Amino acid sequence: MKPTPYTISITVLVLAIVVLVSVLLAQIRSSAVGKAPYTIGAIVTPTTQMPPGMVMKTFPVPSTEATPTIALEVIHDAMGGYDVHATTTNFSFAPEHLNGLPVAGEGHVHLYIDDHLIIMLGPWYHIDSLTPGPHSIRVGLFNNDHSAYTANGARIEASQELTVPSGNTMAM
Repeated sequence: MKPTPYTISITVLVLAIVVLVSVLLAQIRSSAVGKAPYTIGAIVTPTTQMPPGMVMKTFPVPSTEATPTIALEVIHDAMGGYDVHATTTNFSFAPEHLNGLPVAGEGHVHLYIDDHLIIMLGPWYHIDSLTPGPHSIRVGLFNNDHSAYTANGARIEASQELTVPSGNTMAM
Protein backbone atom coordinates (compact mmCIF):
# COMPACT_ATOMS: atom_id res chain seq x y z
CA MET A 1 0.00 0.00 0.00
CA LYS A 2 1.42 3.33 -1.12
CA PRO A 3 1.39 6.22 1.42
CA THR A 4 -0.79 9.16 0.48
CA PRO A 5 0.47 12.75 0.47
CA TYR A 6 -1.73 13.32 3.53
CA THR A 7 -0.05 10.45 5.46
CA ILE A 8 3.41 11.72 4.51
CA SER A 9 2.54 15.26 5.64
CA ILE A 10 1.25 14.04 9.01
CA THR A 11 4.35 11.87 9.52
CA VAL A 12 6.69 14.77 8.74
CA LEU A 13 4.72 17.07 11.04
CA VAL A 14 4.85 14.59 13.95
CA LEU A 15 8.61 14.09 13.48
CA ALA A 16 9.16 17.86 13.41
CA ILE A 17 7.20 18.26 16.65
CA VAL A 18 9.22 15.48 18.33
CA VAL A 19 12.51 17.10 17.27
CA LEU A 20 11.41 20.58 18.43
CA VAL A 21 10.23 19.28 21.81
CA SER A 22 13.52 17.39 22.28
CA VAL A 23 15.57 20.51 21.47
CA LEU A 24 13.43 22.63 23.81
CA LEU A 25 13.79 20.15 26.69
CA ALA A 26 17.56 19.94 26.17
CA GLN A 27 17.80 23.75 26.23
CA ILE A 28 15.77 23.99 29.44
CA ARG A 29 17.88 21.29 31.09
CA SER A 30 21.22 22.86 30.10
CA SER A 31 20.20 26.38 31.15
CA ALA A 32 19.10 25.16 34.59
CA VAL A 33 22.36 23.25 35.20
CA GLY A 34 24.75 26.17 34.60
CA LYS A 35 22.59 28.85 36.20
CA ALA A 36 24.55 31.53 38.06
CA PRO A 37 23.46 32.52 41.57
CA TYR A 38 22.63 36.00 40.28
CA THR A 39 20.50 37.36 37.49
CA ILE A 40 22.12 39.47 34.81
CA GLY A 41 20.09 42.66 34.51
CA ALA A 42 18.42 42.16 37.91
CA ILE A 43 17.43 45.33 39.70
CA VAL A 44 19.77 45.77 42.64
CA THR A 45 19.84 48.34 45.39
CA PRO A 46 23.33 47.56 46.73
CA THR A 47 22.69 48.76 50.28
CA THR A 48 19.50 46.77 50.81
CA GLN A 49 19.28 43.76 48.52
CA MET A 50 21.22 41.56 46.15
CA PRO A 51 20.04 39.25 43.37
CA PRO A 52 18.84 35.82 44.57
CA GLY A 53 21.72 33.70 45.87
CA MET A 54 24.28 36.52 45.94
CA VAL A 55 25.53 37.68 49.30
CA MET A 56 27.41 40.98 49.52
CA LYS A 57 30.88 40.16 50.80
CA THR A 58 33.91 42.40 50.84
CA PHE A 59 37.51 41.74 49.89
CA PRO A 60 39.75 44.17 51.76
CA VAL A 61 42.91 44.73 49.70
CA PRO A 62 45.80 43.14 51.63
CA SER A 63 48.38 45.64 52.84
CA THR A 64 51.02 43.63 50.95
CA GLU A 65 49.25 44.31 47.62
CA ALA A 66 49.00 47.45 45.49
CA THR A 67 45.52 48.97 45.77
CA PRO A 68 43.49 48.51 42.58
CA THR A 69 41.69 51.50 41.05
CA ILE A 70 38.89 51.91 38.56
CA ALA A 71 37.88 54.84 36.36
CA LEU A 72 34.71 55.08 34.28
CA GLU A 73 34.08 56.63 30.90
CA VAL A 74 30.70 56.52 29.14
CA ILE A 75 30.98 57.36 25.44
CA HIS A 76 28.10 58.00 23.03
CA ASP A 77 28.44 55.46 20.20
CA ALA A 78 27.93 56.98 16.74
CA MET A 79 26.12 53.77 15.69
CA GLY A 80 23.69 54.06 18.62
CA GLY A 81 23.76 53.50 22.35
CA TYR A 82 26.70 54.07 24.64
CA ASP A 83 30.04 52.38 25.30
CA VAL A 84 31.15 51.94 28.90
CA HIS A 85 34.92 51.76 29.42
CA ALA A 86 36.27 50.72 32.82
CA THR A 87 39.97 51.51 33.14
CA THR A 88 41.73 49.69 35.98
CA THR A 89 45.15 49.66 37.60
CA ASN A 90 46.65 46.86 39.74
CA PHE A 91 43.76 44.66 38.59
CA SER A 92 43.35 41.98 35.90
CA PHE A 93 40.10 40.69 34.46
CA ALA A 94 39.91 36.93 35.08
CA PRO A 95 36.71 35.61 33.47
CA GLU A 96 38.11 32.08 33.65
CA HIS A 97 37.95 32.31 37.47
CA LEU A 98 34.41 33.74 37.73
CA ASN A 99 32.60 32.21 40.74
CA GLY A 100 35.91 30.79 41.97
CA LEU A 101 38.11 31.56 44.94
CA PRO A 102 39.14 35.16 45.61
CA VAL A 103 42.62 36.13 44.42
CA ALA A 104 44.12 39.55 45.13
CA GLY A 105 44.36 41.73 42.03
CA GLU A 106 41.94 39.85 39.77
CA GLY A 107 38.24 39.45 39.17
CA HIS A 108 35.57 41.27 37.20
CA VAL A 109 33.51 44.46 37.25
CA HIS A 110 29.92 44.92 38.36
CA LEU A 111 28.25 47.52 36.16
CA TYR A 112 25.06 49.08 37.50
CA ILE A 113 22.83 50.98 35.09
CA ASP A 114 20.11 52.60 37.20
CA ASP A 115 20.65 49.75 39.70
CA HIS A 116 20.40 47.02 37.02
CA LEU A 117 23.37 44.68 37.51
CA ILE A 118 25.50 43.59 34.58
CA ILE A 119 28.66 41.50 35.00
CA MET A 120 31.57 42.84 32.90
CA LEU A 121 34.21 40.22 32.10
CA GLY A 122 36.37 42.76 30.26
CA PRO A 123 36.92 46.52 30.26
CA TRP A 124 34.23 47.38 27.65
CA TYR A 125 30.46 47.04 27.63
CA HIS A 126 28.00 48.34 25.01
CA ILE A 127 24.64 49.68 26.16
CA ASP A 128 22.30 49.30 23.20
CA SER A 129 20.01 52.11 24.26
CA LEU A 130 18.67 54.11 27.15
CA THR A 131 15.39 55.92 27.59
CA PRO A 132 15.53 59.73 27.46
CA GLY A 133 16.36 61.39 30.77
CA PRO A 134 18.87 60.98 33.58
CA HIS A 135 20.67 57.69 34.27
CA SER A 136 23.15 56.59 36.89
CA ILE A 137 26.09 54.49 35.67
CA ARG A 138 28.34 52.87 38.30
CA VAL A 139 31.17 50.33 38.13
CA GLY A 140 32.91 48.53 40.97
CA LEU A 141 35.77 46.06 41.27
CA PHE A 142 34.76 42.58 42.40
CA ASN A 143 36.79 39.48 43.07
CA ASN A 144 36.16 36.06 41.53
CA ASP A 145 33.67 35.15 44.29
CA HIS A 146 31.75 38.45 43.78
CA SER A 147 33.20 40.03 46.92
CA ALA A 148 33.53 43.79 46.56
CA TYR A 149 37.08 45.14 46.64
CA THR A 150 37.54 47.62 49.47
CA ALA A 151 40.39 49.90 50.50
CA ASN A 152 40.36 51.66 53.87
CA GLY A 153 36.80 50.40 54.38
CA ALA A 154 35.40 51.94 51.16
CA ARG A 155 34.35 50.06 48.03
CA ILE A 156 36.54 50.62 44.99
CA GLU A 157 34.17 52.05 42.40
CA ALA A 158 33.46 54.94 40.07
CA SER A 159 30.21 56.49 38.88
CA GLN A 160 28.89 58.90 36.30
CA GLU A 161 25.54 60.53 35.71
CA LEU A 162 24.33 60.54 32.12
CA THR A 163 21.40 62.44 30.60
CA VAL A 164 20.03 61.04 27.35
CA PRO A 165 18.47 63.73 25.10
CA SER A 166 14.67 63.65 24.83
CA GLY A 167 14.80 63.10 21.05
CA ASN A 168 15.98 59.54 21.69
CA THR A 169 13.09 57.08 21.15
CA MET A 170 14.98 53.86 21.93
CA ALA A 171 14.10 52.01 25.15
CA MET A 172 16.37 50.16 27.55
